[in-house]
Amino acid sequence: MPDHYRFGRIALSPATRQLLIDGQPALLGARAFDLLQALVERSDRLVSKGELLDLVWPGLVVEENNLQVHVSALRKLLGAQAISTVPGRGYRFTMAPSPSPAPAVAPAPPPRDALPERPVALVGRERELAELLAQLDGSGLVTLVGPGGIGKTSLARAAAQARREAWADGVAWVELASLTDASLIGGAIAQALSLQIAVGGDATPALLASVKNLEALLVLDNAEHLLDGLAPLVQALQQGAPGLRLLVTSQVPLHLASERLQRIEALAVPPDGSAAGPALQHGAVALFCERALAVDRRFALTDANVGAVTEICRRLDGVPLALELAAARVPLLGVAGIASRLDDRFRLLASSTRGTPTRQQTLQAALDWSLSLLTPAQRALFDSLGVFAGGFTLALAGAVLADGSDADGWAAIDGLALLSDHSLVQVGDGDPPRYALSESARAYAQSRLAQDPQADALRGRHARALRAFFAGAQRDWLRMADAPWLALYEPELDNLRAALAWSQQHDPETLVALVGAAAPLWHHLSLHAEARRWHDISEAMVDGNVPKPLAAAWWRAAQWVWAEASPGRSRGAADHAQSLFRALGDEHGLYAQLTGLAGLWHEPNPAARAALDEALALERPDWPARERAWGQRARADVARAEGRLADSRAAREVELGLRIAAGDERGAWRARSHLADLALAMGEVDEAVYLGHQLVDALRDKRAPATLCTAQLNLMHALLVRGSVDEAFALSHDALRLAGDCAMLWQAADTFAWLAACRDRLETAAQLAAWSDAMYRHRDEPRAGQHAQARQRLQPLLATLAPAAADRATTAGARLTDQEIVSLWDGASAGD
Repeated sequence: MPDHYRFGRIALSPATRQLLIDGQPALLGARAFDLLQALVERSDRLVSKGELLDLVWPGLVVEENNLQVHVSALRKLLGAQAISTVPGRGYRFTMAPSPSPAPAVAPAPPPRDALPERPVALVGRERELAELLAQLDGSGLVTLVGPGGIGKTSLARAAAQARREAWADGVAWVELASLTDASLIGGAIAQALSLQIAVGGDATPALLASVKNLEALLVLDNAEHLLDGLAPLVQALQQGAPGLRLLVTSQVPLHLASERLQRIEALAVPPDGSAAGPALQHGAVALFCERALAVDRRFALTDANVGAVTEICRRLDGVPLALELAAARVPLLGVAGIASRLDDRFRLLASSTRGTPTRQQTLQAALDWSLSLLTPAQRALFDSLGVFAGGFTLALAGAVLADGSDADGWAAIDGLALLSDHSLVQVGDGDPPRYALSESARAYAQSRLAQDPQADALRGRHARALRAFFAGAQRDWLRMADAPWLALYEPELDNLRAALAWSQQHDPETLVALVGAAAPLWHHLSLHAEARRWHDISEAMVDGNVPKPLAAAWWRAAQWVWAEASPGRSRGAADHAQSLFRALGDEHGLYAQLTGLAGLWHEPNPAARAALDEALALERPDWPARERAWGQRARADVARAEGRLADSRAAREVELGLRIAAGDERGAWRARSHLADLALAMGEVDEAVYLGHQLVDALRDKRAPATLCTAQLNLMHALLVRGSVDEAFALSHDALRLAGDCAMLWQAADTFAWLAACRDRLETAAQLAAWSDAMYRHRDEPRAGQHAQARQRLQPLLATLAPAAADRATTAGARLTDQEIVSLWDGASAGD
C-alpha cells in the first residue's frame, strides 16, 4: 500500500492520516478519513456499501445513512465529481492520480509516545479547535482549562493531529495523570521526545540541554495535580527552547505570565421544544447521538425522542464525559429510561470500558479526582456550595457561609476564586457576577453534604439569608421598573424554593416571611399555582406567634394570590391584612389592601366604596407611580361595578399612564385589557376587537399567561358579539388551556358555552352552563359584566334543546371536573 497519494491540488497521506488541499490540512473526522482511504485504495473498482461499512466501522452495526453523510462531506471538500454513486450497488473514487508520485508531506519520525492513529472523532468542538490552532500558531504556551470530563484531552489530541507536520521535530504527547511526583516530569518529557538523558537525580538540566534546538509541539495532558513542579519547568522550557510549542491541559491554570488560556465550556444544548433537525446542530446532542449510534444501530434522533435527549444533555450540563457515559446506556434503557434516572446519575453514569482511565469510568470518579487536588478546607467549602440552588451572588454566599470565623468575608472570596481556578465553580458574565456549580457538581456536593453533621445549620443560614434578601422585595418593587427588579430577584427563585422546603420542616416563622415576601415574584413569573400551594401549606402557621408585620405581609400576599381563583377567599385575606396594617400604623400597607379590596366586587357594594374612599384619602402625590396606579385601578373597578363606564375608562387611562411611567409592563397590559373590555361594554364592538387583537398579539411571547388568557377571553366575547364565530373558535383551544393552567376555567365557562351553542353544539353548551352555575354557587359569587352578558345570550339558544337532552346535559355538566371540561371541549371540537 502506498504511503501517499496525490490528485492535483489534493494530497492524501495514510501514514500521517492527513488530507491536504492546496498544501493546507483539511479538518476531517476519523471515520471520514477511513472512508476516503478505503475508496482511494480501491479506486480501480466499485466498492459496495457493505464492504465500506465493514472497513470503516469494523465490528459495529451502523445505519447506511452514516455512509451517505460522510460521502456528502467528502464531496464538499473534494468536489462533487470526486466520488461517484451507482444506486443500489456502491461508490467509486474517480479522481485521476497526478503523474508525480512525490509525497505531499515528509512525515517526521514518530515520537515514542506517538498519537493514536485512529483518534475518536471530535464532535461539537469545531469552533474551539479553530481557536486553539490559531492560539498555537501565535503563542509558545497554551493551556486548555476546564472541569474534569469537559473534553480537554480530546480537543488537544485533535489539535495535535492537525498540526503534527507543522514542526520539524513533530509532536510529542506526555500523559501526566499517572505521575504522583513532579520530579518525574522531566523524564516523562524526555521519553516522549525520544531523548537519551542521564537517569537519576534531577533530569531538568539534561532535558533543557537536549531540547534547546528542537522545533516541536509538546502536549502535557492532565497536569492539574503537578502544577507546583510543572510551572517552573514549563517556564524553563520556554526560555531555553524557543522552538518548542507547549500545549497543557489542566483543570487549573499554570499562572505564568506567558500563558495563553483557553477555557473549555460545556457543549451547546438546544432550547426546550427544539425539533430533531435543529437540535442535532448543537454539540451536546450531536455527541450523544454519535455515541448512542455507535453502540445501538437502532438508535435515531426523532421528533418523538428529541425532548428526552435534550433533557439528558441539559441536566448533564453538556459535559462530554457524562454524555458519553449516558449514551452507553441507550441499548439497555433507551433515552426515556436514561432521562428518568438522572436523579441517580452517579450509579447511572458508570462504565467498564477497557482502556479508559479509572477517573473517566464514572462521573463520580471524575469529580473525586478533581476534589483530591484540594485541601480539606477547600473541599469543605465546595461541599457547602451544595446548599445553593440555581447559583448565588457573592453577597449571598458570604451570608450563608459565614460561621463567625471570616469576619471580613475574604476567606469566602478567596475560596470561591480558588474553586473557580479549579474549574469547579462557574462564573457568570454579569456585573456583579453570579456563581454556580453545574448540576452534576451540585448533586455531588449535596451527596457529600448529606454526611456532614453541620449540614442542617448551613441550610438554616441559607433559609435565613433568603428571608433577609426577599424582605426588601416589596419595597424595591414599588420603586423599580419590572426589568431591573426581575434581574435582581428572579435569579434567586431556585434558592427561594430550597429555603421554603427547609423552612416548612424546621422554621415556620421563616416560611411565613418567605411566602409573604415572594408574592411579587410569583406574580411576575405567573407562578400562580405554586403561590397558592405555599399559601395553603403555610396558612396554619400564621398564628399569634408570628410577628404582626410578617402576618400582615402574608395576608396581603394571600389577597393577591386568590384574587382570580377565589374572590371570596381573596376578600377575606384583604380584611385580615388591612386590619393588621391599620394596627401597625403602616399607611402604605393599608393603602395597598384597601385598593385591592375595592376591586374585588363586580357589582355596587358599600364596602368597596368605603375602601376606595379611605385609600384615596391616604394617597400622597409623592408616592411612587406604581403605588398610585393602584388607586386609579380601584377607582376604575368601583366605577365599572357601579355602571359608570365613562368614569371607569377615564380612571383606567390614568392608571395606564402611571403604569407606563413606573416601568410596570404587566400592569400596563392588564390596564389595556380592561380598556378593551370597557369598549365592548360601551357598544364599541369593532374597537374592542381591534384592541383585543393588538393585546393578544403583544402578549404571545410574554411570560403573562393569566393576562393573555383574560385578553383572549375578552376578544372571544367581542368576536361573538360581532358574529365572528369562526374567529372566536380559532382562539378557543389556546384560551381553554391557559384558563386551566391559571385556575380561570370558572370565569371562562360561560363564554365557551355561548361559543358551543353558536356552533350548534347545544348539549356541550348545556353541560358547560351547568358546570359554570355550580362553580358560581360554590364560590358564592354573582355573574357580572361579560360573564352575565354571555349567559344572557346563551339562554335562548339553550331553550331550543329538547327537555330530556337538556336535563341529561345539566345533570352531567354539574359533575364535571376541570380536566373533564377540557376533554369535553376537545371532544366536541374533534369533528370540526
